[in-house]
Amino acid sequence: MCASNRLHSPIAAAMLNWLDSEHFEAISAGTICGELDPLTVEVMKEVGIDLGQNTPKSVPPLLDEEFDYVITLGRRGLSFDRKFPCAEIVHWKFDEPVSPDDLERQLRELRIIRDQILQRLRLFVLVHVRSQIPSGPTTLSMNAASG
Repeated sequence: MCASNRLHSPIAAAMLNWLDSEHFEAISAGTICGELDPLTVEVMKEVGIDLGQNTPKSVPPLLDEEFDYVITLGRRGLSFDRKFPCAEIVHWKFDEPVSPDDLERQLRELRIIRDQILQRLRLFVLVHVRSQIPSGPTTLSMNAASG
């Protein structure tokens, strides 16, 4: 989850679903429902992920859902502890692109953010799937939400 659901959380949800849809089901949402940034769509296409059909979602419709993890992304952590009492809340700090007048620089900054999110997700998957491997015939089922 992130503030506007236009940059960080759509990237994170799509990447987590791409990395490990067997163990995770990621949903992207924002505290407000902004429009998906067209440059976000562009940098995700570069790695073979199409966000063109994604519709930004807001948090309130998800409050009745149960999640194992709620990952907030952005400059500052968003407090969802009371809204998702059963979830482990994790915050990953990422900056916003700061070059609104320079398209090429903005794309470079978005690529860096995309790649940083991917690195953290790889570690997240490695740590959480490995620690949840059942010792007996029990099956593993986890859901994840991100911003």
